[in-house]
Amino acid sequence: MKSSLYPTQELRRRALAWAVKLRVNPKVIRVQEMRRKWGSCSSAGTVTLASDLVDQDPRFQDFVIAHEMLHLRVPTHGRLFKALMSAHVPGWRELEDLRGTSRPTRGGAGGQ
Repeated sequence: MKSSLYPTQELRRRALAWAVKLRVNPKVIRVQEMRRKWGSCSSAGTVTLASDLVDQDPRFQDFVIAHEMLHLRVPTHGRLFKALMSAHVPGWRELEDLRGTSRPTRGGAGGQ
């Protein structure tokens, strides 16, 4: 059953499920206000997700979460990263196009 009472916790739960699926181990998953990005991943292993991501379509949420989690394995947006995105998030390129239109002030869905 999907919880709608605590959307931030649901987003964190979704991120943990993606971590298991992608076999990555983020040190910390944070959900906080972000003005320019939907998410980020630090080299120290902290994955940060924008709190207003909870208002977005679940498919877009998955795109952002998978994007950030994959940066724990591949730090750049090179061929390997794109191949992994295609394997785990079919149609991700269409979602990447949406990231700029759904949040005009931000620089990128995933950031780095």
